[in-house]
Amino acid sequence: MCGFLLRTVILSVVLYLLLGIESAIHVVTLGGQILGAAVVGLLTAIYHTLAHYFFAHKWIGRIVAAIWSGLTVIVIVRLLPGYTVLNATLFSYIVSVFCLISWAINYFIKDK
Repeated sequence: MCGFLLRTVILSVVLYLLLGIESAIHVVTLGGQILGAAVVGLLTAIYHTLAHYFFAHKWIGRIVAAIWSGLTVIVIVRLLPGYTVLNATLFSYIVSVFCLISWAINYFIKDK
């Protein structure tokens, strides 16, 4: 449970910082940015926890969960109001960086 909570908080903070630092996405309100980061962090932590239990090989589960985390970022940006993608190339870079970071965090944080 501590691994799940730690993974959720770290991924939420990482996405919040990625959205705040990069100029590819414009978010109108701070609350929308915090909500989007929290939802993506929670869903990504759920994906990694479920992948740990459903896949026999851990690396396949990590890859699938990382891909789903990237798709979650795309869906959240499209569905939440106030998000505007200004540069599609830089946005795809942000999504790929978030996938890599979520994979690395899942590699280092173990659920007991």
